[in-house]
Amino acid sequence: MSFDPSLPEDGINVSPTHPLREAVVLVLGITGVVAVGAVLLTLLLDRLVALVPVSLEQRIFSGLVAEADEGAEPDPRTARIQALLERLLEHWPEHAYAVRVEVLDEALPNAFAFPGGRVILTRGLLDQVESENELAFILGHELGHYRGRDHLSGLGRGVALSLVMAALGRGAELAGLAAVMAQRGFDRDQELAADIFGLNLVATEYGHVAGAWDLFERLPDPESAFERGVGSYLATHPLDDERIAALLRLASERGWSSSRQTEPF
Repeated sequence: MSFDPSLPEDGINVSPTHPLREAVVLVLGITGVVAVGAVLLTLLLDRLVALVPVSLEQRIFSGLVAEADEGAEPDPRTARIQALLERLLEHWPEHAYAVRVEVLDEALPNAFAFPGGRVILTRGLLDQVESENELAFILGHELGHYRGRDHLSGLGRGVALSLVMAALGRGAELAGLAAVMAQRGFDRDQELAADIFGLNLVATEYGHVAGAWDLFERLPDPESAFERGVGSYLATHPLDDERIAALLRLASERGWSSSRQTEPF
């Protein structure tokens, strides 16, 4: 075998594909894998968190406090709201939660069910309430999310999204924001089920449903850019025509009056 001292051909070890195209294909491939992984992780976590016992959930979240509420003066309405919540809970005797109300010193009107059994209401929402019946429906609606354990499904989505964003190197702040945003909204079926459960509690407590959704008719349209912040409750709890029709239909089917006198708040 003779030795050939000639130089190798120029095309040896050189890909015929442009490196920019290879980079694009690589990025798209990684993005696709991450997206599929995020969907699978979300589905898995949504199933797993629903199996977490209530006692464990409350132990995990019992030490957490609303950061924006630290050091704020307690709202004088909290005790009255807690008493109303306890009355509603009497109509849901099988619940396993030790639910308590916390008022957040926040001007935007909102309410949400926090993991562990804390119903958070903002001062801005309470300032809009004109009757106890309105507040009872809001509390009943949030209790409905606990009954369906919707708040944990949102937590599962938030954890999944946080992990994906962290894996992409977006930073802890964005990951945390993703977790919060994923928890803020429920799907239409969850909202409707919470509405129905809440309306049942109101009807059982008062014998009618008058004034239950009056607050929603007074809040501004969250689709308006100018009023989106003020209407933040409706932005996170959208009350569309279908949901209102379902509530009216339920009241009619059960024979619940919607024109009785309401209780002051």
